[in-house]
Amino acid sequence: MSKSLTVAISVGILAGLWTFLQVSYLAAYTSVAVGFIAWACSGLAGKTDAMQKTVIGMTFGAVIAVVATMLGGIDLPVVGANLAVGVGIAALILVLIAGKVSQVSNVGINVLGFASAFAIGTGNAGAIDFSNPVVIVLASSILGCVAGMLADKLSSAMK
Repeated sequence: MSKSLTVAISVGILAGLWTFLQVSYLAAYTSVAVGFIAWACSGLAGKTDAMQKTVIGMTFGAVIAVVATMLGGIDLPVVGANLAVGVGIAALILVLIAGKVSQVSNVGINVLGFASAFAIGTGNAGAIDFSNPVVIVLASSILGCVAGMLADKLSSAMK
């Protein structure tokens, strides 16, 4: 079997399984879209500590998205500028920290975590449960990376 066919089969099986589990059992705790984003990030991060880079980077990005929401809650004299200023300042913080801290040095992964938290919605950012977007990004990132690793193993086993 060709490498592309084994990869296609393994990705199809694991993508279907991940979606089934998420929709059937994990919907309150994870996001299928964020899991797929993490899966892609872990593939782009390289073989060395890809899961660590992805989970930490995406979770860091989600935390910064919550900071943006908090900063966006500050009243400014220009109507509608609150969230825009909050996101701008948070994005600046995200990139500055990425330049100083090796665990979150992949700005692209951080930004995808940032965007994932906004896609989920940051309304429950203060919750200490699975409705918190940071917790959802964290759980989904872990499971997405695991799905990617399993797809690689399955693909290798089919050769």
